[in-house]
Amino acid sequence: MKLLPILTLSLFLIACAGPNPYGHSTENYSTREANHPMHVSHATVLDVQPVTIDSASNIVGKITGGLLGGIAGSSVGGGRGSAAAAVAGAVVGGMIGKKADELYNKANGVQITLQFEDGLVRAIVQEVNSNVFFRKGDQVTVIESPTSKARVIQ
Repeated sequence: MKLLPILTLSLFLIACAGPNPYGHSTENYSTREANHPMHVSHATVLDVQPVTIDSASNIVGKITGGLLGGIAGSSVGGGRGSAAAAVAGAVVGGMIGKKADELYNKANGVQITLQFEDGLVRAIVQEVNSNVFFRKGDQVTVIESPTSKARVIQ
């Protein structure tokens, strides 16, 4: 019976870990970017490459997994066996939490190499939008926010 509250707490803490810091698409704007003028320029797509966007790993997954594993392990047995199970549970839980954190913080992206009208060549990486496909030779618009966040749109 002790397992149900532990599983409930686990799901709650995983849900509280927060969204992917890159957002769900390239259309997300922060409050700092809203209502500010943005620099708009035009470019030609030179190359498109698929990439994986991997955000900086945080320790939430490891800590949460370790705590939950330790709690689950301590509910097994009694005395020294309970302490050993808690330690083993914390180690295994930390490893599982780290792996879950790694999977949660990855997104499919695209690196778009562009040549601007002034001849400048730049590459911009952004999360894949399943409704937009970039091809070599496409004429695109690049929007750069005051925070230097750039988006390529068609």
